Amino acid sequence: MSDSLTARLDALESELTALRDKEAIREVIHRYCRGADRCDQQAFKDCYWEDGYDDHGFFGGNGQGFADYVIPILKQAEASIHAITNTIIDLKGDRAFCESQWSVIHRLKKPDGDFLDFWHQGRYLDIFEKRGGEWRILCRTIVNDMDRLVRTKDMRSFMGVGEPGSENNRALRGGRKPNDPVFAGFDLEKLVHDRTPIEDLWSPFYALDQVL
Repeated sequence: MSDSLTARLDALESELTALRDKEAIREVIHRYCRGADRCDQQAFKDCYWEDGYDDHGFFGGNGQGFADYVIPILKQAEASIHAITNTIIDLKGDRAFCESQWSVIHRLKKPDGDFLDFWHQGRYLDIFEKRGGEWRILCRTIVNDMDRLVRTKDMRSFMGVGEPGSENNRALRGGRKPNDPVFAGFDLEKLVHDRTPIEDLWSPFYALDQVL
């Protein structure tokens, strides 16, 4: 094998390793979001090394301890959504510096039955470390960029969900572990079925606009 071919193969192997490492890091970030939204405490905790650190502004301390602290708080909300975009990863040996933009919504139920959506956006700044071939968060801090609070209604009541005869037109509803449909995994086919099409899809939205 020529020296030039060996060098090319070495370069390809290095690029492949970098791609694998970056994908593994992204998966940890995504599993963190699922752990938060589904209130899966163990999945959330496993995103951090045992000596990992998290500074969330309202909490600063051990990363796995943050999981123990925040999951019971998240369970008090009706629902949470963590969405990730613009992930940039800088690899340096067995460490990586990562910036990820997040958009988070927490839905809180008011005593009158309406809802407050706390919508905030910002970035995770992370140092990941690879140990024994596995990437986890070693240090995380958050940067808040934008926040807003929105008063809203429950769309399901305006779509006829929960009314007599409406069951056939109800989409699967998200929930916490183990009740969320995602935990059906490869048994997902057991949760789907034929549904009668809704004739007038937009009228409920106009009706909702009249009461907001």
